[in-house]
Amino acid sequence: MHGKDVVLDGMSITYPNGFTAVQPTDLTIRAGEFFSILGPSGCGKTTILRAISGFVEPSAGRVLIGGEDQRGRGANERPTALIFQNLALFPLMSIWENVAFGLEARGVTRRRRRARAMELLELVALTGHEGKKPTELSGGQRQRVAIARALAVEPAVLLLDEPLSALDLKLRQHMRAELRTIQQKTGVTFIYITHDQGEALTMSDRIAVMNAGVIEQVGTGDQVYSEPETAFVASFVGEANVFRGTVAGLENGMALVETPHGRFLGRNPRGLAEGAPAMLFVRPENMGFSGSMAAQVDGRGDGSYGNELEAELERRDLEGPFVNLVMRAGDRQIAMHVRNEGGDPPSGRQRIGFPCERAVVLPEGELARTGSEMAEA
Repeated sequence: MHGKDVVLDGMSITYPNGFTAVQPTDLTIRAGEFFSILGPSGCGKTTILRAISGFVEPSAGRVLIGGEDQRGRGANERPTALIFQNLALFPLMSIWENVAFGLEARGVTRRRRRARAMELLELVALTGHEGKKPTELSGGQRQRVAIARALAVEPAVLLLDEPLSALDLKLRQHMRAELRTIQQKTGVTFIYITHDQGEALTMSDRIAVMNAGVIEQVGTGDQVYSEPETAFVASFVGEANVFRGTVAGLENGMALVETPHGRFLGRNPRGLAEGAPAMLFVRPENMGFSGSMAAQVDGRGDGSYGNELEAELERRDLEGPFVNLVMRAGDRQIAMHVRNEGGDPPSGRQRIGFPCERAVVLPEGELARTGSEMAEA
């Protein structure tokens, strides 16, 4: 099996009631890539998937697969296969018959169907389960059956619409690794829809972050996490402390932001001008106590950080090797993630801070409706 590239060329989708689910979009997904579209419910990501698979026709623009315009081609005529959230396995068929169902519809003989099903069941580590019914398998095993069935028709592009959402946390984490392994073995282009940032960051070669019908950023997991381009991306992908203010000065690609909690310096990738309204974002794991070992390593060499403020501990949440601290600075909360080194956290007023290089200054914009809102300062 080999993947094909998928290109959205100015594609938009507007429904008869006038609602535009997907704004005009240009996007290239490379052949053989594990590509995730990440965003909150209702942002348009599933609509894009349905347009690629042929269940929805674009209102404008084109969908190209392997360089071929898919206009006018139904779902059964495209080199794609779609795995739905509910899997839609046939309960009265055996596992191998489920896997081979698409081949039967294409007129493949029973002997060849069974042989191909056995190959795919080996690929997804289900050898020995071919005679069982779907109800006899675990949730994770049924997921793998659905993947094998989709791969049986040898698609160039496999489309997955939040396929792990019904599984418990441990199984989801296990299936992430399984899906990535299967994709790498087959070379098929995977397009994965999810609202779970952990899934997207763990599995993907690249990620598109989508909000309200618009793709706000495309990049690797490291890029969208560490180099967000918009306030929405910075607040949706991972947690962030947010300081609102105005750019008060510029120096060497950095911006000094005047906020109610002081002046803080951060990277200025969007080239904001002096006087512009701004939002400075810093991840909780990049916050630390002045005088700590982290400050010695990441700070200015004297045990302090480039950016500091005073706060006191409000809450401590233990997560094994790490501790989540909620600090109070005036009327706002600030999140900190620190290593669990034993002992009680510092009490009373403390100086906390973060390195200038670990903060990013972005134009004022919409924040994601996530837990990061509580850390806005």
